Amino acid sequence: MNMKQVKTRQDWGVLPYNSGRINGKYLVSNLLGNWDFLTSEEFKTLEQFKVKEDSSLFKRLHDKGLIIKDDNFPRSVTEFRRLQSHLFSDTSLHIAVVTTRCNFSCSYCQTHMKKPQDMDYNVATQLIKYLFDVRSQDVVLEFQGGEPLLNWDVLKFIIEHARKFNATNKNINISMVTNGLLLDEKKINFLIANDVSICISLDGPQNIHDRNRITNKHGGTYKQAAKAIAGLKNIYKQRKLNKPINLLPTITKYSLPFAEKIIDEYVKWGSEVIAVRPINKIGQAQESWEQIGYSPEEFNHFWAHAMDYILSLNKKGMKIRERMASVMLKKILRKENPGYVDLISPCGAGRSTLAYMPNGDIYPCDEARMAGDEMFKLGNVLKDAYEEVMKSTNLFCVCESSLAELWDYNSPYLPWMGTCPVLNYISQNNIVPKISQTGLYKIFHFQFEYIFKKILESKSNKAIFEGWAKEA
Repeated sequence: MNMKQVKTRQDWGVLPYNSGRINGKYLVSNLLGNWDFLTSEEFKTLEQFKVKEDSSLFKRLHDKGLIIKDDNFPRSVTEFRRLQSHLFSDTSLHIAVVTTRCNFSCSYCQTHMKKPQDMDYNVATQLIKYLFDVRSQDVVLEFQGGEPLLNWDVLKFIIEHARKFNATNKNINISMVTNGLLLDEKKINFLIANDVSICISLDGPQNIHDRNRITNKHGGTYKQAAKAIAGLKNIYKQRKLNKPINLLPTITKYSLPFAEKIIDEYVKWGSEVIAVRPINKIGQAQESWEQIGYSPEEFNHFWAHAMDYILSLNKKGMKIRERMASVMLKKILRKENPGYVDLISPCGAGRSTLAYMPNGDIYPCDEARMAGDEMFKLGNVLKDAYEEVMKSTNLFCVCESSLAELWDYNSPYLPWMGTCPVLNYISQNNIVPKISQTGLYKIFHFQFEYIFKKILESKSNKAIFEGWAKEA
């Protein structure tokens, strides 16, 4: 439904809002992130601007921030700044690709690289400088690949020097995504000593993982991944370290019938969060899409099944949550911004996230560097200063093409929505999207609708969701 414009009385007003039907009620939301469910009669009263000041509906809409007066306006502005905190902050997530080499040959690999590259010490040194050039006090350095452990010496160099030369006392959190095969006690000791969080790829139980993730010699890898996870858990336990081992699945067409088995595998390993995420049609994944890919609708069916099962486990006292739902709920229920790149407007690519290739090339996000298209390249650490990169014409194009307020202005989920200009460009060959036709839009829209349906369905669902939002 089209956004309704502001209507005012002498001392109060109804801010512009969007609306949508959910389970017989109307979800009404405004750009400040305020929302409520209305009955048909209540919605009609609001539409006709006939809400009486002495009515319970007026009080509720005022408390919810849909009606604004002098007494609740400052609170709404404060909450809006918190929800849109990405507009007032600098780059915080820095993704370092220290090598494009990998000891795996996964069919869904999104990396598009003809000739393998390794980062050298010169590029690594300039990358470290970038960490300290940003104005953000909180910095996350995340190692990806390829398999980052294949360039161990440079990875170690970056970690050591990022910790050693932190003269500005930034809060630097370091993490690494790995397949786990090259983890040994020596490497683990170093990573623990330098407070590096470890995330191991795990696609589910053995029959699923071994179908999706194979070595370059085409052998299954579940047993090696399980050994790495178990070994790491054992070391953490011995040293009494209260550190989670993050696990990350990739969902392929083969995974779709096994939502419950995948979640059970994560519960078995003690994981309290699972990121049920779709694969992207980028890089090598394009070539094998017929074998591994699926439609947004097929993924949505899988995700809903997974969510239903996770909710049922929560109601039995088990502690596990879905990551994307948690991010959305943090924005909806707490009006807080977790900084998820694709769920902010404009997209956080380049402003809240930068990705560094082994040769020093800088891209606005992980998807952009995987796509390997020069139109998304922002510069190079060996040639360009951080401030120059932030003024890149390509970065302005990324921002302009990802304003949800331009492409999705009628959606009731607009206050929390986002998009990915890279995926839009790849799917439509145009950086200006037909937003409702993009796969990511169809997935996000479905997920928001699912969440609001579950909130409306029962108080127990909302209570569970409030816990997820707090932990996200």
